[in-house]
Amino acid sequence: MEAQGQGDEFAIGCLLSIKTTLGEEFQSQVISFDRPSNLLILQEESKSGAGPKRNIRLLKANFIKEFTFLGQGEDPLDVKKCFLDLNTLQSKEESAIRQAEAEAERIGVGVTPQAQSLFDALSKTLPVRWDKSTIVVMNEVRVSNPYLPESVTGGTPAANERVRKVVEFEKKRLQSRYGGQ
Repeated sequence: MEAQGQGDEFAIGCLLSIKTTLGEEFQSQVISFDRPSNLLILQEESKSGAGPKRNIRLLKANFIKEFTFLGQGEDPLDVKKCFLDLNTLQSKEESAIRQAEAEAERIGVGVTPQAQSLFDALSKTLPVRWDKSTIVVMNEVRVSNPYLPESVTGGTPAANERVRKVVEFEKKRLQSRYGGQ
């Protein structure tokens, strides 16, 4: 459904019963409508009934099959009635930061794409980390530039051999992918 020209039907605070083109039916209150992007921001009551919590839904208006105006509700943007669970937000933020830091540690600085590919392949089955441009596997085996089987040093003979096999396999895989570069 093209929302252009809907005007007051999507005014802030309107209560709507909506049927989407995907067959979903729900009731919600309009928080905002952005005409240029044709995007509705809707607020629904929490299905869990857990206090004043609300679910926010972003919906392209062209996904609305039909809607019914149920009336005008209270201002959904009234600051006095907004509920933010700051503890949950803070823990989500801390978790996202930890995840971003962990992902950043997995990216080698100043290494070739092939070295990063080798690191990624090793990380699928073994604990790995970067020590500058050297890949450290299981905190004992080291793979240095040029990242060939002969570049594998340290660790127990079994661990060293295991890492060598992965390096060999990955080298062959990369050669077949990039044509021997």
